[in-house]
Amino acid sequence: MNGRKSAKEKGRLTVQGQRQETAPRINWHSRCLKARYGEQVWRLGVDAGFTCPHRSPDRLRGGCRFCAPDGNISAYQKTWTFVPGIEEQIERALLFTRRRYHANAFFLYFQAYTCTNASVETLSRVYDTTIGAFWRVYEKVGEAPLARPDSRASRAGPLKGIIVSTRPDCFDREKAELLAAYREQGMEVWVELGLQSAHEETLSFIRRNHGAQVFLDAMEIAGRCHLKRTTHLMLGLPGESRAMMAATARLAAKAGTDGVKFHDFRIVKGSAFARCFPAGEIVAMHPARLPGLIADCLEVLPPSAEIMRISADFRPEESINIHPPTDKHILARLLEEELARRGSFQGRRFAD
Repeated sequence: MNGRKSAKEKGRLTVQGQRQETAPRINWHSRCLKARYGEQVWRLGVDAGFTCPHRSPDRLRGGCRFCAPDGNISAYQKTWTFVPGIEEQIERALLFTRRRYHANAFFLYFQAYTCTNASVETLSRVYDTTIGAFWRVYEKVGEAPLARPDSRASRAGPLKGIIVSTRPDCFDREKAELLAAYREQGMEVWVELGLQSAHEETLSFIRRNHGAQVFLDAMEIAGRCHLKRTTHLMLGLPGESRAMMAATARLAAKAGTDGVKFHDFRIVKGSAFARCFPAGEIVAMHPARLPGLIADCLEVLPPSAEIMRISADFRPEESINIHPPTDKHILARLLEEELARRGSFQGRRFAD
């Protein structure tokens, strides 16, 4: 060989070089929102009073082995000594995001516990009440009252849509059709489904009380109603190998997920895993493994899937941190560097 590259090799290098120079390696959700709305859109996390089908009615007992006692509500809502009304929660969220980020566009995020764990009639009432509360609070704390068609959101107004976080075994056709009705009113509607793992032995171990097929069924139902679908994936669950984690991402890709939230396994205080940790029954993954693991998953996900989160979000005092977690901004940089080192990008192996 004379050391010169063939035309085919040159073409491959040119394509790769163009991607490195002009196309992002990761399809970040924040960039997608800015492209759709011309500005960043912020989530207003609320606890609308839902519980979980695998928790006691008072929320104090049961749940998945990794689950936080507060149902993973937003950090700025955690300083209450009691759960306040919806308007108080929205006001706090609005003031926080406007003060810290100068936010002008919002999603209402039904975040805590399982936010479809009720009858369709109850869900409709809760969602409508919360949307109405947003408008009342916005007109109270906003710069000026706004016209609002049918007391609902419009693409031109500050409320861009709603996000509903839930379990796949608490989702059916009727609930999907209810959410689709808000989409018809001009809102962007996302349903977030907790998969965590595609492996039955893991799902049993963490006490999810549902299998992977239930997730696939829920994804199909949501897709038929043209809802945007986010999948929650947990990396570093006890007993899972690197190949198993990538296989979970492949299942989410096969199901046609529109968005992904990665969570690294944390031993949250008050959870069932925290109670068995002192006996040495489980260990936490070292955070140095995260960039490589997330990169593996990104490569097999659809290029169009919007990446919303790449790590769990707990305050230091909320979890047992054997190894200090990596700051999310540093982790994002390390992830980009890992993909660059590989000459890779999101979706590179999706066609496989």
